Order: sequence, then C-alpha cells, then structure tokens
Amino acid sequence: MKESQGFKVGSASPKVSFNWLSDSVILTFANLLAAAANYLFQALMRRHLSWSEFGYLNASLSLILFASVPLTAASQTLTHHLALLSSRGDTPKMVLIQAASLKVLRHFTWLLILLSLIFIYPVSDFLHYPRSSLVWTVLLLIPVNLWSALGGAWCSGLSRFRLLAFLMISAAVVRLSTGEIFVRLWPWAETGLFATMLSGLVLATVVIISPHHAASASVRSFLRDRKLMIYGLAALSVSFGTLAFLQGDQIIAQRHFSGETLGRYSGAGLLGRAIVWVGLPVLTVYFTRRSGRHPNHRSPVILIWVYLGLIIIGSLFLIMFRIQLLSLLLGVHDSELATMASQFALVMIPIGILQALGFHFLAARQILACLLFGTLGILYLIALTWWGTTPSLILETMGITAALATLLLGFLSWLQQSTLPPSA
Repeated sequence: MKESQGFKVGSASPKVSFNWLSDSVILTFANLLAAAANYLFQALMRRHLSWSEFGYLNASLSLILFASVPLTAASQTLTHHLALLSSRGDTPKMVLIQAASLKVLRHFTWLLILLSLIFIYPVSDFLHYPRSSLVWTVLLLIPVNLWSALGGAWCSGLSRFRLLAFLMISAAVVRLSTGEIFVRLWPWAETGLFATMLSGLVLATVVIISPHHAASASVRSFLRDRKLMIYGLAALSVSFGTLAFLQGDQIIAQRHFSGETLGRYSGAGLLGRAIVWVGLPVLTVYFTRRSGRHPNHRSPVILIWVYLGLIIIGSLFLIMFRIQLLSLLLGVHDSELATMASQFALVMIPIGILQALGFHFLAARQILACLLFGTLGILYLIALTWWGTTPSLILETMGITAALATLLLGFLSWLQQSTLPPSA
C-alpha cells in the first residue's frame, strides 16, 4: 500500500476513483479564472489595438491552434493509454509508457516545427496576411504552443488535474501582465502573440522538468503497438474535427474579411466561443475517466449533463447580456455587433454538442465514428470557405452545417449507446 500511495498518479485506490467529480469542479473553476484573465487580456488588446490589428491577432491565434492539431492528437492518445493503464493498476507498464511516449512526443514536436517552417508561407498567402513580421511571430509561437499542449496533456493523462489547474491560472496571469506592459509600447498584433508565447512557457515547463529517460527498446515497442497507432489516427481525426468546428470560422474569416470587418467578427466570436471554452475542462475529465472503462461500458453521464448545462446557460447568458458584455470586453455599444453575438450564442449550441460527441467517440474507442467526425470537420471548412463570404453568411452556414453534423453524429451515438448493457 505504501508503494501505491507513494506513486502520485496511477493509484487505483477507492479514494482516487471517487474523486473524479471534485477534479472536474476544481478544473472547471480554474478554467473560469483563467478564462476571465484571458478575456481581460482580449479587452486590453482591443482598447490598445485597432480593429484590424485585433482581428489579425485572433486569426493568428486560431492558426497556431491548428498547427498543434497533430500533437494534440498524439497527446490525447497518450492521455487515453495512461488512463487505461491507471484503471487497471498497471503501474510498471504505465511508468514505461510514460518515459517512452514523452521521448517520442518530443521528437514529434521537432517534426511539426519543421513542417511549420515549410508550410507557413503558403498558408499565410492563402489567408492574406498583411506583413511578414506577423508571419514570423506566428512561427516563433508555434513550438511554444506545442510544448504547452504537451504539458497540459501530460497533466491530464496522469490525472494531475490540480497541478493543471494551477498552471492554467499561472499562464493566464503571465499573459495578462506581460500584455499590459508591452501593448502600451507597441500597439501591434505581434505584441499580443509575444505575451501569449511567454504564458505558454508556463505549461511547457512540465515537459522540461519531467523525467524522460527511456530505453530505445521501450520506444520501439511503443511505436510498434498497432492498436495504439490506429487509436492515434482516430485521435488526429477528432482533434482536427473539434478545432475545425470551434475555430475554423475564424481562419476562414481571415481569408474573406479584412480591416474593421475582421476585427468586429473576431470580437463577436470571442464572446460566442467562450460558451464552449468554459465547459471544455469538464470534457477533459470525462475523457480521462471514460478512457479507463471498457468500450462496452456506459459513460459517466453526469459529466456530459454538466457540460451541456454549461453550454445552454452560457448561450442564454450571452443573448440576455450581450450589450453589457460587448461594452465590458470590447468597449463598444453597437446593435449590429450585438446581433452578431446573439447569432454566435445560438450557433455554439450545436458546436458545443459536437465537442462532446468527439470526446465521447474517442474515449469510447469508436474508431469509425472518430474518422467520420474528422471527415465532417473537413466538409464543414469547405462549406465555410465556399459560402461564408460575409459575416452573416458565414454564421448562417455554421449554424446549418453544425446542426446537420450534430444530428448525424448524435443519432450514431444514440444507436451505439442503446445496444450497450446497463453498467454495473
């Protein structure tokens, strides 16, 4: 028992097993604080940047998130595998996988950085970036964001939710404080990206200071695990799909809009996307807990209901207080912008449900459903690129396509759940 208690993660004791709800509450509360600090950062940027620079900042942040999709998928694969081993009490194998996977993911990060160097200019041309300095700042931020994502996944995979909560809040404070200092001196989008890079180093320290010794044989065994590789492909599909549904419109807006139109759309989108971002920590806990169960067992449904409740409440809150929130965050009183924020609030309901479905399919190891999810994400982006040439058209296209995808995937999930035996 002493050995089990001394190992900080992977313990299968009853106390740890029944702490999932408190972990969810702690991480959600930390996310609320971090989100509040990050939205203060956005408010600060808006008050010192022009509408066009504000739009370039948020479009660049979305592009950086897309660059980290492969690492996010690899990290989710690691999270799932560690949670599965933890639920079985297989501590020796978990320690082995921990060391091997960190070594693999670190090498994978360098590969992604190389790919970013190759593709950054074609992508920036496609998105009509206004100057090369903004492109190079994005390129510098990509590796930091990759290490930050890996650090967050490391904490989640080892169920270190309280450490993750602390690091999230610390990163948000660093971003807000450095942004406050630098944007007064240099009111450009690059300043906000630089502050984001400094905050990303907070979570990146988890990877830097973690033990990562792994024998070459352990790494080869990790890479030759066929089931793990198939699951990694499914994770890549879901990671891309979730980000496409949640942030893809911002990338398309960068291509079709410019100047004040892009900035105003980005401002309304910030309020709308907050509805989903606030609930994502609940899905993080759900994913880890569900990953430790047999695929034919039912999910911890209470977490899904908590998440959906947050989505509905957040949407109603934004619709009711959109004028006040726009004034608080963006410092404007604009009826047209308020209407756009209300449209975002409604669109985020099906998009929020899609996030939950993606997490569920991946945690339950439903490989074909995961691949379908990613395919729908690609079709979603194609639809936005084709029809979303104005703010009103892009929001209409988002609502219709997200609702259709939700109905299809929701039916698939219901069909699968209805065939499962009652959980013990």
